[in-house]
Amino acid sequence: MGRLHLFEIEDQAWCPAVLRDAGTAYLDRFTERFGLLKGASQQIRAVVAASPEHRVVDLGSGAGGPARLLLELVDDDVQVVCTDLFPNPSALDHSQALAPEGRFSWRKEPVDARDVPADLLGARTLFNAFHHLRADDARAVLADAVAKGQPIGVFEFVGRQPHAIPGMMGVPFAVLAMVPFLRPFRWAWIPLTYLVPVIPLFVFWDGLVSCLRVYSPAELRELVQGLDAFDWDIGTFPLPFPGHGTYLVGTPRA
Repeated sequence: MGRLHLFEIEDQAWCPAVLRDAGTAYLDRFTERFGLLKGASQQIRAVVAASPEHRVVDLGSGAGGPARLLLELVDDDVQVVCTDLFPNPSALDHSQALAPEGRFSWRKEPVDARDVPADLLGARTLFNAFHHLRADDARAVLADAVAKGQPIGVFEFVGRQPHAIPGMMGVPFAVLAMVPFLRPFRWAWIPLTYLVPVIPLFVFWDGLVSCLRVYSPAELRELVQGLDAFDWDIGTFPLPFPGHGTYLVGTPRA
């Protein structure tokens, strides 16, 4: 089955912040609880090491959880700057408070991953964010990294494997169990979870669509055709449950 770019609620400008924030908080908690970054630790270290800046510019950061967890996998002198088209101040402040002092910051202004400001130098990362982009925009993100000579790493923790989509059926129940433990907590999540299950259904739908949107390794190779100033490493990495994630790492040629 080919990639399907279906409707994802989180992508819409009208999506209420209370829903978007719940979704990103859930993803951060799930990523941390199950150690999703560990399977891609080699590739994460490779893209960070390719930048002389000792800095990571995380794009589409959401609540900042993966970017914070990245700091556990790299050298102590590496710093991370989180950016997003829809910055989440309270969640990013929370992630900053949990991160090692002086190593985590975030950009208050919206940042478009297709045209990253010139002052944001460093290895670029996208965690579970690349699938939000249509092919033309995804290509533009990669081309911008190449044009500005910045290494880039794309990591996705969902996919189109046959068992992945049925596996999403458990997501609403996971949301029901985890909402009280999401941080920074919002009381508005309680009625939207336990009185009218808007948040469980929202996370389920967007998660299901995410599975269908993820670029396969073959599709990622098509996206980098002609971007020959970089070396591209594309493949899969193991997850702590059945299935695998996908990665793309691009580094400037010596």
